[in-house]
Amino acid sequence: MPEKLSHFVFILSFICLGLFLLMGFSPLYDIYLNKIGHRPFSLLLLLTVLVFLVSVFVLKKVQNWQAGFHVLFSIILTLFLSSVLAIIVFFGGLFR
Repeated sequence: MPEKLSHFVFILSFICLGLFLLMGFSPLYDIYLNKIGHRPFSLLLLLTVLVFLVSVFVLKKVQNWQAGFHVLFSIILTLFLSSVLAIIVFFGGLFR
């Protein structure tokens, strides 16, 4: 079971990275902001932190080295992405 969760967390971390790249470097950010009225990076930060926490919990139960590598890579990726998103969300409005 933890091996399946490790693959799931690995895929979710790449989905978070893809959503960050999609929202950051395309006009979808403005479309989302105009239609919904909420900034998408704050929701993406929440999703990234949740994926990080799940990957930490999954790392405790992994016994396979390949699954452990997937979870460790997911932890590193989501930690980096969440730090970048936190800087954008909390300090992004200061530079307008």
